[in-house]
Amino acid sequence: MVATTTAGPGRRFIVRRRAVQTPAYMSNAYATSVGHLGLGSVGLFLVAIAAWGGIVPFLGPTFGFSADGAASWHWSLTHAVVSLAPGAIAAFAGFVVLAGSRGMTLGRRRMSLAVAGLIVLICGAWFAVAPWAWPVIDNTHQFFVAATPLRMLANIAGYALGPGVLVGASGAYFMGWATRHQGVAGPTVVNQPATAAAPADKAERAV
Repeated sequence: MVATTTAGPGRRFIVRRRAVQTPAYMSNAYATSVGHLGLGSVGLFLVAIAAWGGIVPFLGPTFGFSADGAASWHWSLTHAVVSLAPGAIAAFAGFVVLAGSRGMTLGRRRMSLAVAGLIVLICGAWFAVAPWAWPVIDNTHQFFVAATPLRMLANIAGYALGPGVLVGASGAYFMGWATRHQGVAGPTVVNQPATAAAPADKAERAV
């Protein structure tokens, strides 16, 4: 597209404007690059936290960190439902996001990222409430054994609320990223440097 602008008697400037179709993922390059880095980092962080939350009932007693009084590597339905299942699901979702973060940055698979974020968010919520909810569902004894206030705080933070809050925050981040980066691309106008046209009277004289 060419536009002519008059800048005084007998002088005209020609301004060329080009409409460039900018992809959605390049409309905000800085936010996209930060988002890509964030997806990979948060995905790796999620895998680590989910792995801890899943194996802590089995590994914790080896160094004296047993919230329910069980021995190390003791298999039970309670351990499987309260810790292992949400940890495995959240870790798998973290691996999926980590492996596909490049494609998501380029504007693909945002819906799968949002679904993964929702699943991770649910896993985090279950981590946070499972030690109190599962004994009611299964009609068994309470999960946490009696301990000093400081030790009880450490058990709750290490087995329930700590992994639950961090895993849930990761899921919320994935859902928020998928929502923020779904803008539709639009044309971008690029102005080229103006060039001065010869005065009309000189052009006629040359002819």
